[in-house]
Amino acid sequence: MNKEYLQGLDKLINDAISDGAFPGCNIALVTKDDKYFASYGLKAKYPEEEANDIDTLYDMASCSKVLSTTTCLFKLMEAGKLRLYDSVKTYLPRFKYDNITIFDLMTHTSGLPSSVVRGSAITSHEMAVDLIYETEVINEKNSKIVYSDVGYLLLGFVVEAITKKSLDQAAKELVFDPLEMFDTGYNPVDAKRCAPTEERHDNIMQGIERGIVHDERAYWLGGVAGHAGLFSTVKDISHFIEMVLNDGVYNGKRFLSKATIDTMFTPFVRENKGISLDYNQRGLGWIVKGDYCSAGDLASKETILHTGFTGTNVFIDRINKVGFTMLANRVHPTRENTKIIPFRGRLGNYIISHFGDRDA
Repeated sequence: MNKEYLQGLDKLINDAISDGAFPGCNIALVTKDDKYFASYGLKAKYPEEEANDIDTLYDMASCSKVLSTTTCLFKLMEAGKLRLYDSVKTYLPRFKYDNITIFDLMTHTSGLPSSVVRGSAITSHEMAVDLIYETEVINEKNSKIVYSDVGYLLLGFVVEAITKKSLDQAAKELVFDPLEMFDTGYNPVDAKRCAPTEERHDNIMQGIERGIVHDERAYWLGGVAGHAGLFSTVKDISHFIEMVLNDGVYNGKRFLSKATIDTMFTPFVRENKGISLDYNQRGLGWIVKGDYCSAGDLASKETILHTGFTGTNVFIDRINKVGFTMLANRVHPTRENTKIIPFRGRLGNYIISHFGDRDA
């Protein structure tokens, strides 16, 4: 890769750290022919400063939805064990709505709310599960796109019901081991490798979280949930990006069919925004380009992406033939810092314009 362009990338990220957007981060930039890894800033600021390194594990937050749960569902579809238009109740008899399908949950159009009611009051695994199943729809099905953690909590249960295994074990066998993502999983055993997240004083933690999932609902589910809980490194995520850019093949072996990869990049639901042609648009699990795109304004229409609350993001641009992940702990030491949100898009513009390889 062009050394001058990489220096420009490094400067943009170091300037964001100096501006206080996040303590530090790791990145992986992946093209068809090359990869670039870099580590910046601090892993931890409190209680004492720690230098970052490329093998730091980051709490992926909602990127868990696509890297783990969604990919498990694709593998189950390919195995003939799942159909998008199956009723959720087929797999989860306790679920109260007959007409809501797997498709509805994956596209965030089920009508379920964004979060579990009284989620902050959860104090046990049993209570967490009860509240998930008790959640009422707030919109008519397929009438609006409402990004819903509840839907993905349920999809995690679906994976477990079909595989007869816990989600972490199913994801390890179906996704992470085949892609040689050996540092990726739930409930990391070595907290020292993890970037700490928030300082909190509540019924979960008195102090700074480290090696413990940041999301409250995932915490009460034992750190393993369909919407959050995954920890990973940029090296591991580069394997996933490489596989997608190579139409489903990793290390010479087919992991997903070309048909499935095509489906990943297909928008299935869209909401118009007045006269704008820049839509709120989603595929199965992934955002497909869409408005306020975290991959930037220059990303092609065939770009899948997702972000995580803790400061993580992934995008893969199929037309510009480039993928990128930045893992940061922007919630350290407080979730009130949101400077990373506009920065992601500006960084995406730089990456697409300097490292994209769009055919003429």
